[in-house]
Amino acid sequence: MFFLGLAAILFFFLAYYRPLWSAYLIIALLPTYVVRFQILTIPFTWLEAMVLILFVVVLLKRNFNWQVIKSDPLFYPALAVLVAATVAVFVSPLPLKALGAWKAYFLEPILFYFILISLITVRRQIEGAFWGLGLSVLYMGLICYVQKFIGWGVPQAFLTASGSVDRVVGTYGYPNALGLFFGPIIIAFVGFLFYRNQDSLLLYLSNRQRQWLKWLVIIVGFSVIVLAQSEGAMLAVLVVGFLLLLFNRRSRAYALIFLAFSVIIVLLNSGLRELIWQKISLQDYSGFIRRLIWGETWQMIKDHWLFGGGLAGYPASILPYHTHWFEVFPYPHNILLNFWSETGILGIGAFLWLTGKLVYDNLKNIFSIVWRYSQEWPFDKIASVVFLAVILEILIHGLVDVPYFKNDLSLLVWILLAVSTLNIRYKK
Repeated sequence: MFFLGLAAILFFFLAYYRPLWSAYLIIALLPTYVVRFQILTIPFTWLEAMVLILFVVVLLKRNFNWQVIKSDPLFYPALAVLVAATVAVFVSPLPLKALGAWKAYFLEPILFYFILISLITVRRQIEGAFWGLGLSVLYMGLICYVQKFIGWGVPQAFLTASGSVDRVVGTYGYPNALGLFFGPIIIAFVGFLFYRNQDSLLLYLSNRQRQWLKWLVIIVGFSVIVLAQSEGAMLAVLVVGFLLLLFNRRSRAYALIFLAFSVIIVLLNSGLRELIWQKISLQDYSGFIRRLIWGETWQMIKDHWLFGGGLAGYPASILPYHTHWFEVFPYPHNILLNFWSETGILGIGAFLWLTGKLVYDNLKNIFSIVWRYSQEWPFDKIASVVFLAVILEILIHGLVDVPYFKNDLSLLVWILLAVSTLNIRYKK
């Protein structure tokens, strides 16, 4: 506790004198939510502590730009999400646990969203959020590489019979967390490859060096989700990454060659065809379990269609409907059922509003620029395409997993939302 207190003091001073750089540091340290402690019996994570410290500093220094916040296109959808989550706390069978989820998954991420759109005032500052996310992939990837060889921190369930590491887990404790966290970042960096800024925050690196650094993030990130055997993430990243490479004329030929090579391999290998079909059609064991979970969840939701099971209430609410041999999971592992069971119809409506507004604004930005530019695409147009691709990656992976209800993932989503809206605002 002494070291956490010292770290909090140091972070306070950093936030006071360099608030934007402290925001970048928070982005780079998203995985630190695994460091947990209590203050007056109230549970916190180190990630939450940094967000709250920065929030207090921004209030004290009056750095909140209320005019920008109120005029932000996602202001009212964000409030709607917060209201829906608040209602879900009151209908939850576990109100104290629900309050903790409300704080970590909704209040603090939305506060951080408002902090980012207040602190970032010029286009070049947006780049710092990308580099922060890339740094988190690199150091977590290093941990996973070490883990693969020495087995440090890997639960018994993810070891082979001989004791070697079957699936890496990083500091999370289970492998799919790596795919959920790395997937959107990899897609963002694939799009980031097409960005060449002469006025970069990393001024001491040349454009070529920055390109190599971006490739390093992509390669490390994808190799880790392979080591974690996060199949949903691998599929989502490959599909959306291919579409992004197909979108750019310089990489289009490479994307088509990759597609042709992949098709030939699949056609020549009947075993691989069978494996791919099993995964896509959910005929394997993991898919079978998910289909059973969805069936149970649907029965519960039909009886509680308005409010769902309440925030953090799914394990308790599903018990009367749980008739199979496997354990009760915290969430139903489907993006629609996740939000419906946690936040009810109100939450579904709020997130559809938020997603629809984000998609609409980026499409509007793309087509308004197409009208003005016939030859060269400016980067804000490319970035809008990339943000749509990130949404698609999250949705694809979310068909079989939980891409939001986790400390780092909820904050990651709102960081990406902030960068998207800032890209449109500072597109000049």
